[in-house]
Amino acid sequence: MQNCGFGWQNAVLSAALAASAQTDALPVENLRNPSGAASLGWRSPRSAVSLTLTWPQAVPLRAFSLHRTNFSPAASLAVSASAGGVAVWQGQAQGCVNGQILCIAPESVQADTVALEVSDTANTDGWLSMPLAYVGPLWQPVRNYSTQSTAGHALGSDSVTSLGGTEFTEARWYQRTLKIVHQSLGDVEADQIERMLRTAAAGQNTLFIPVPDAPAAQLNEKAVYGKLTGDDLTNPFGVADRHSTNLTLTESL
Repeated sequence: MQNCGFGWQNAVLSAALAASAQTDALPVENLRNPSGAASLGWRSPRSAVSLTLTWPQAVPLRAFSLHRTNFSPAASLAVSASAGGVAVWQGQAQGCVNGQILCIAPESVQADTVALEVSDTANTDGWLSMPLAYVGPLWQPVRNYSTQSTAGHALGSDSVTSLGGTEFTEARWYQRTLKIVHQSLGDVEADQIERMLRTAAAGQNTLFIPVPDAPAAQLNEKAVYGKLTGDDLTNPFGVADRHSTNLTLTESL
């Protein structure tokens, strides 16, 4: 079982994006928007669509994911990465959980072109909504996060109580949150945390994967993509090369 992974260097932001289908009001360029709102995302009028990302030169990549989608549980994601026209890695993920689908390479690859192909013929909406995407590397600390970490949620709902005591509730949103506790970061890793938090402070999303080599269903269920904040970095063991910090990740909706 691999240590947790953080994805914070989203290469989607620097790529040239080309989609096989899009609507005029919701083009593929909307994937650069860090909001998870469907009204600000990319929409395809078809049940199968492809997205091609290209860079002037090869970049390191390992995680390929789509978030806040309207995909059905039967959706599939096929990934093909190449450099100089030569394929360097191919992968496929089946199923969508929590509106997201992820494909994780066993190790980082260098690629200047990536093609994502989505198929969801079971989708009853008649169109595919893809507000958020992450394509980029994963950073894994040498030592894993603490078992003191917790997973929670925030609920958005409106409730009205009648004179007779009956409650009428209308659900608005369900937002997952993570409290990621790490008690054994080295000096170099502490610097990495600082860079990651600076990027997050600029409004960009962070991908957290508890177990990068987990089965596809677990990847889709447990991964969280959203806004990251952090507490102070401490030195619980004095002069030893060990640091501790608490991170909070809130799912982007």
